[in-house]
Amino acid sequence: MVVMRMDNVCSECGSKSLVEEYREGTIVCSNCGLIVDRIIDTGSEVRAYDQGSRNSKERTGAPINNLRADYGLTTEISDVSRDAFGGVISSKMRYQMRRLRWLNARTSKSEIRNLRVALRELKRLASSLQLSQETSSTASMYYRKALKAKLIRGRSINSMVAAAVYLAARKHNFAIVIKDLEEVSATSRKIIARCMRVYMQELQIKPEPTTAESMLWRLTSKLDITPRTQKEALAIVREVRAKKLDMGKSPMSIAAAAVYLACLRTGERRTQQMVADAALTTPVTLRNRFREISQSLTINVEVRRGAAATPVYFRTPYKIDDEE
Repeated sequence: MVVMRMDNVCSECGSKSLVEEYREGTIVCSNCGLIVDRIIDTGSEVRAYDQGSRNSKERTGAPINNLRADYGLTTEISDVSRDAFGGVISSKMRYQMRRLRWLNARTSKSEIRNLRVALRELKRLASSLQLSQETSSTASMYYRKALKAKLIRGRSINSMVAAAVYLAARKHNFAIVIKDLEEVSATSRKIIARCMRVYMQELQIKPEPTTAESMLWRLTSKLDITPRTQKEALAIVREVRAKKLDMGKSPMSIAAAAVYLACLRTGERRTQQMVADAALTTPVTLRNRFREISQSLTINVEVRRGAAATPVYFRTPYKIDDEE
């Protein structure tokens, strides 16, 4: 494609007859053939057919990352003793660059230093609990709000990070309990709960209520239960919710009792201790919820003891044997 340009002048012959040759990417004088300039395409390389998609596809540099203290936007001074063209810089310039690096490290705000420590701990917790990127980003946002409101003073960074992770997991309906954070963060449940109340009262963060259905998939995965028993447990949980038997009860204990009942009904036996360990609760709590649900829903099952209670594992058709 060739387009005539009349707004520039050729520096060789003074002609105003210039053409743009997009195939070669040059602006050429049609009189003498001099290449006057190069064509640089400043437009986007992606297509957009409306304003909404055009705005969403526009970008300038790397995206913002909430899991970095500076959002990934800070430019660092390199310690390479060469310039942009590969030439060796003078000793005076090297001294100035070393001085600037030192000043850049010294003049970083205390908030940035706090965030570096907190986000390092947050990434460790997210890796241990296998949290999604979205959940980690939300936890980072909660902690930044608390830091900006000066709620971290007088409190442990690890405990505030753990509380932010728990609230973010609740928001995204991720099956997690405070005991999980207590194990991986080395912080007691009382301190984490106290920090959670600080987030809720000062920042007006309202966590989503935890449901027994979300905890159900976690238990069935830990206990290696077949889809048939999972479906039976889900039906029990929904019937419990319909009759409002879960009011004031822990969702994890309700899910554990439903799984234990479903195992008894389908014959895929699991011991009370196994279900209680997977639910991070005690066998006493499991038995109490089990009796309440079985009596209210009139579910007649036989609880076997001794050798008859030995766990029975069924081979699920969705798993491929390694030997095959």
